[in-house]
Amino acid sequence: MAITVYGDVVLSTSILGVGIKGKNQRVNSRVTTDNGFESVNVVWTQTLREYTLGVVPMSLSTWQSVETIHEVTEGGAYGFLLLDPHDSSTSDGVCTGLTSTTFQLYKRYLHTPSGRFKNRKITRPIAAGFAITNSGVTVASYTLNVATGVITIPAAPTAANLAWVGSFYVPVHFQEDSIDWDLVRSGNVSDRLIDGPSVVLKEIRE
Repeated sequence: MAITVYGDVVLSTSILGVGIKGKNQRVNSRVTTDNGFESVNVVWTQTLREYTLGVVPMSLSTWQSVETIHEVTEGGAYGFLLLDPHDSSTSDGVCTGLTSTTFQLYKRYLHTPSGRFKNRKITRPIAAGFAITNSGVTVASYTLNVATGVITIPAAPTAANLAWVGSFYVPVHFQEDSIDWDLVRSGNVSDRLIDGPSVVLKEIRE
């Protein structure tokens, strides 16, 4: 059964500010012959992102924020939202038509010299700061679904003429049912530091 994402639970930027590291994961099947030639088949056509919290000790209150999300999501049974600190916006997003009036948002990663690109489906756009244009003209009448990344435009434009700008969240969940912690500095409550090794968050494919 697909993981339900709580769209109203967002990882605090104070947690991200303490320190986070990430990983972009792809899966390819690699076979090397006796002569040393190698063939590669793409298994995953889209990247899956992973984030690790607790790479540096954090204050007790910040760590408790992590524990709170772990609790309210039942230890990773439900997902929540994260603002990727290094990739959370686009200035030249594209759209794919679902029907004549509904369109899915994508972020385009373009290698300009070659013209090659890869589109990433965006399912959790942020309404604040979002804007869409049709042939360079701002679209005033539209509906944005922040739980799917689908926009509805009554005027039925051509998808190829649409572009969007804005920010977006990544839906994630705790990879493990349990999270470990270690009191690395004791003392008064305000002075205590908690180390949470290997608190791994995994992107949820939507």
